[in-house]
Amino acid sequence: MFAVIIVILIIWAVMWVFYKFMYPRPPKSMMPQKGDVVTPRTCDFCGNSLAEYRGVLETKPASVTTSTAQPSAGSMKTDSNLLFFCNYEHQADYHAGKVYDPNA
Repeated sequence: MFAVIIVILIIWAVMWVFYKFMYPRPPKSMMPQKGDVVTPRTCDFCGNSLAEYRGVLETKPASVTTSTAQPSAGSMKTDSNLLFFCNYEHQADYHAGKVYDPNA
């Protein structure tokens, strides 16, 4: 019985070391900082959902927006005037007029 307990403890210790080595904690720069928006948003190019602080957020040019009412200086911009992308490659592809192909 003592040997079984020792073997289980050894296996547990080896697995603990294995997981610590294989799955280390991400660096603090990858974690959300104070003031970051962590709500999920949908990428306008591929449709994947990602936390807002992890992606690229840009304002649509004035010629693209269809609303004629300008937001007041004290109010936040509406979501209809914002574009969100997973990364800079998706942003460039969107502006180049490419269509997302999930099989490519």
